[in-house]
This record gives sequence, C-alpha cells and structure tokens, in this order.
Amino acid sequence: MPQHSSPSNDSDVVVPFRDLRRLHRIGGDSSRAALLTALDSADFARPNRLIREFEERYAEFCGARHVIATSSGSSALLLAYLTLGIGPGDNIVTVPNTFVATAEAALLLGAEVRLADIDPATHTVDEAAALDLLTPRTKAVVPLHTYGRLAAVDGLADACRERGIALVEEACHAHGAVRGGRSAGSFGDCAVYSFGPTKTFAGMGEGGAVVTNDDELAARLRAMNSHGLEGSLHTSLGLSFRMHPMEAAYLTARLELLPAMLKERREVAALYNEAFSPFGVVHNTDVPDLAEHGLYVYVIDVPDRDAFCRHLTSAGVGWDIHYRAALHQQPAHRERFRSSVLPSCDTRMREIVSLPMIAGLTDREVARVIDVVTDALGEVTTAPAAAGA
Repeated sequence: MPQHSSPSNDSDVVVPFRDLRRLHRIGGDSSRAALLTALDSADFARPNRLIREFEERYAEFCGARHVIATSSGSSALLLAYLTLGIGPGDNIVTVPNTFVATAEAALLLGAEVRLADIDPATHTVDEAAALDLLTPRTKAVVPLHTYGRLAAVDGLADACRERGIALVEEACHAHGAVRGGRSAGSFGDCAVYSFGPTKTFAGMGEGGAVVTNDDELAARLRAMNSHGLEGSLHTSLGLSFRMHPMEAAYLTARLELLPAMLKERREVAALYNEAFSPFGVVHNTDVPDLAEHGLYVYVIDVPDRDAFCRHLTSAGVGWDIHYRAALHQQPAHRERFRSSVLPSCDTRMREIVSLPMIAGLTDREVARVIDVVTDALGEVTTAPAAAGA
C-alpha cells in the first residue's frame, strides 16, 4: 500500500494524470498471450466462444445472471434503449453531469431527455428531483453511478416498479463498485458498462456491456444485438453492436487483474481522503467504505479552480475535469435544455477537479500529489488549522 507521512521534497517528480502505457503494461504478458491464443484460434464467427467466455466471466464478477457484450458503452446504451422500446413520444430522466452518450442514445431514437439535478455532496442523482420529473410518458430513469460511486436509487427503483418505468443504471464509471453487497444492475432492470481505454477496467479500444438479472430482458437484448435472431430465424428487427472477439479475449485476461487494481486505487484514495478532507473539498469519494467505490476518477470540489489547477501544472502534477461541461452546457444541447434549472450541478461543474488515480502510482508519486495538492488547497481554501481557530 502506498505510504505518506511527511512532505516528500521530490520537486523533480512529475505525476501524469493518465498513463495508458503504464496501465496496459500491468499484466501485459498474460494479456498478450490471450490475444495470440485468440488470434491463432481464428474463432471469430458467431456464435463466438471468446465473447461467450467474457460474458460469463464478467457476469460472475458482477454477481449477475446475464451479460450482453457490445462494441462500446455508447452502443450498450443504445442497445438497452432500443430493447426497452424507447422512441418518439417517450422521455427518459437522467442527470446533467454525465457523458453525452447517456442522452444522445435516447435523443437519436426520438425521445425527450429530462435532466434531474444532483446531490451536491455525492454528485449522484437527487432522487426527489428525479421523481418530480416523472410523467406518464417516462419510459426510463437513467441514474449515473458518478465517478464509480453507486447512486442511492432505492426510492427511484420503487417508483419505477410501481409505474412500469425501466431503471437503467449508467455504470460506465463503476466497475467493481457495490452498495450493500449489490453491484450495478441489481437495483434496476439493467446496467450499462463501458470498457473504453481510459476506464478502470480497460480494453484495447472500445467495449461495453449490458448487465441484467432479468432472463426475459436478457433474451430480448441478445436478439436485438443479433439482428433479431432467435434460433435460426430472424423474428424481429435488430442491429449488431457486438463486441469484437479479440477485445473479448483481452478483457477476459484483464479481468484477472481488476481486483488488485481496484484495491490499489482504494488505498490511494484513502490517503487522498485523509490529506484533503480537512479542507472540505472531498465529497463523492468520502464514502463510509471505500471498498464499495469503483474510483474511476478521484474528484474534489475546489473554489478558485483556475488558480488551483495552475498550481498543479506548475508543480508537474496532472489533472483533468470530468466533465468540462454538463449536458445542458454543451453547444449541441444548450437550446434543448434551456429551461432546465440545475443549481447544484452548475455549482459543482465550476469546482470539480480530477486528480491522478492511475494504475501503478508509486509511493513517491502519491506523496508528491499529496504535497502539491495540499499546498494548492492552502492557497484557495481555508486551511485546516485556520478553520479550527
């Protein structure tokens, strides 16, 4: 476990925000071996053993009955929405602080998207705000498990069941996250995952999945993902969003590494929490048990973000913003969401900063991040000592 007890004085240590070469070097021999085995097998036709093996292994990891692998997280969203029959005249309810694909898939199908504000402490959906947006035309509620923290959606799940509304968990950040021992997909009808190259559980390029415990929905998802094929006949309209077999082989090998990578991220997050919580900037990651958090990114809420980020840049510590604009702030969507009132999201979007949370951070790198961020927070917030004076 990374250690930090005193200032590092390692001013020459540069810490990147992201290092995909480092990520994919971890376990690289076994991952490459899996690719070569898959290539030599030439098992690329459908039905496909490599895809089926990945689906079975990831279902076991998630504690779910079914996984339907797809070509990306975006195609997983579209597959789920298509299968649920979302289209013109319908609406979905989701949050504004998500990647555009969450809304795009519904909009491309002709549905309306309604945005619920977020809980300022957790960055996840404000249940009361979402419930207020439900109408007789609501076909699905799509809460985001923000940054890897599972949203508390029990009230929404009950309301959706009572009204016959689908609950689609947007879990593209949340590999390995649980709440009360339950993974994403067990609270609603299904969950959607992404295995994009920057994710905690990352593939070579793109990949995704829909996870569900509903046998009937799983059968419909599989048929929709195979041009409506049931048995040997095409009984309905469908498309193909299927994962490439080589991606499936790579992800199956990488799945063996995921528990250790999650453990490492949680250990780093615990050190970050201890160092930064006194400044009042830790919210989403400040959960009772970090073992439940997927920690796709480690986000703090910082006043005077520009000054804070300048300090990090000058000290050689990487950072990013997830996301730089919420849905209603994106040029393609401003007019569409001009009437949305989202004060908590608007505030958080001005403050959020993501800190280095990459696989293989060294003790020196963690110490350097803590020292630099602590110095920067001292400039833009009330320092812990002064706060207690």
